[in-house]
Amino acid sequence: MKQRFFALLFMITGVVAPFGLLAQQTPVFGDIGNGKFRNPVIPSDYSDPDIIRVGDDYYGIASTFCFSPGMIVIHSRDLVNWEIINHVVDDITFLHPDLDWTKMKGYFNGIWAGSLRYHQGVFYCHFATPRGGWFVATTKDIRGKWDVQAMKDSNGRELRGRGWDDLCPLWDDDGQAYIIASNFGKRWFPHIYKMSWDGTQLLDGLIDKDSDMSKNMEIIGGYVVKPFRTAEANKLYKWNGMYYIYFSEVRNIHGNRVRVPVMRRSKSIYGPYDEQLLMHSQGKSVDKEPNQGSIIDTKDGGWYFVTHHGTGDFDGRVLSVLPVNWKDNWPHIGKDSDNDGVGEMVWEMQKPLYGQEAMEIQTSDFFDSSQLGHQWEFNHQPRHDKWSLHERKGFLRLHAFSQLRKDDFFSTGNVLSQRYIRWGKGEAVAKFDIRNMSEGQEAGLAHFNGGKDYACIVVAKNNGKLQLLYKTKSGKVSEQIVLSENLSNRQRSLWFKTEIDFSGKATFAWSTNGKSYKTCGAEYQLKWGSYRGDRIGLFTYNNLHESGYVDVDYMTYENRTIQ
Repeated sequence: MKQRFFALLFMITGVVAPFGLLAQQTPVFGDIGNGKFRNPVIPSDYSDPDIIRVGDDYYGIASTFCFSPGMIVIHSRDLVNWEIINHVVDDITFLHPDLDWTKMKGYFNGIWAGSLRYHQGVFYCHFATPRGGWFVATTKDIRGKWDVQAMKDSNGRELRGRGWDDLCPLWDDDGQAYIIASNFGKRWFPHIYKMSWDGTQLLDGLIDKDSDMSKNMEIIGGYVVKPFRTAEANKLYKWNGMYYIYFSEVRNIHGNRVRVPVMRRSKSIYGPYDEQLLMHSQGKSVDKEPNQGSIIDTKDGGWYFVTHHGTGDFDGRVLSVLPVNWKDNWPHIGKDSDNDGVGEMVWEMQKPLYGQEAMEIQTSDFFDSSQLGHQWEFNHQPRHDKWSLHERKGFLRLHAFSQLRKDDFFSTGNVLSQRYIRWGKGEAVAKFDIRNMSEGQEAGLAHFNGGKDYACIVVAKNNGKLQLLYKTKSGKVSEQIVLSENLSNRQRSLWFKTEIDFSGKATFAWSTNGKSYKTCGAEYQLKWGSYRGDRIGLFTYNNLHESGYVDVDYMTYENRTIQ
């Protein structure tokens, strides 16, 4: 509501935002309440999106990397207002053992770009992990439990191995199923393979006998879509009797080397294919390089492109919706502002559909449900006996155990987090009950990315005394303790807070009464790491004993842009 008020203020007061403001990301986003919306619709790390329409509903997935549960599922009725409804993979150790809390080696692993499709009453999610292999998940209830299994080759062998990526199936009109896939091996090009009707096995293609299976599992055969190593993010469609293959590709555009959307089409799935550039990029600092995504229709005949964009940004790769217009059986994305026949980014436009109430993605949680909110994900597969919503109702209990590597935040096995949202001013507040902390235990609130940078405010129990610490690490710089302050041993509760401005600068603070706060006196710049934006997390550990716990009463995470 606050962001919509901000947008309406321009109209009511007659103040007109300068063109430069409208031509880039601003604190105003999503549904602005006047029949229009501003991109991004979700200013948060929803990378590698794939979106489908089933009747009046839009469903989407986005990558989750090493976080569990894996592969987030979102839902909308208008492509602008979204909610999180599920995850596809409950136990990500099924994909690779490095994703477990006992290893925590998944920062460059985990679930990458997948596809979501709906065929004959079943939802299909094909996805891969860089080390684990190729997987397919199915369900009849997208809000319910998914069945996850390894994809099989034409001989029935599980496709477990390195390098699979960018998978997308198509069920043709005659019932034959196909799938497009890429592999990081010698032939890292998009290939099309025939697939079983149930989407679980390839029907052609052979294992390359010359490949080292411990390093790469590569399948030869199939139709090579394009022998170009930067062609990725494959999507396979059939519209009006024509086969369309969408992918993104690195090109030199307007003097910038950027990744851009490209389309190929043919009357036969095996080509030959014509090709057309769908969209320009004006540079990463201008439009954030829209590329990977989905082309989707509405029931009334409208067409849109849902894409991620952002490379190296602390908010990750955000989600935007762009217009699509058809001309000569080619989709044209965005607005052709320079009249060169190719579209560019659009930041504000009319909503695709009307009737859905404006909403923001879920954030705050008072832990009064029997299940965690869908916004939460653990860093790697957790120890399920070390967290609970049942041991003390209305609280999240986090039990402490040792880090895999002492004083390494990214080896902490009990970290529960959610994606940072780039509001004009965001505020997260967590209330901790610290009465049952043990000697050597630490607990707190943190910002962190994909394994490189973090900052956290911590309560620690050392030598029988409670102490407040502020820790930070950036890149290869070792962990630094910026603040150290003693607390009364009679303290029962602590409130930790982080405030983040639009430029990604975060300030931590604490309170002993939930009313008056003291700041840590240091500012932390949120950062991108391992293709991921920032996350906000709750955590605890104890490197002396496997004992002690904290109870988190709530964490509110809110947009404070307009007071």
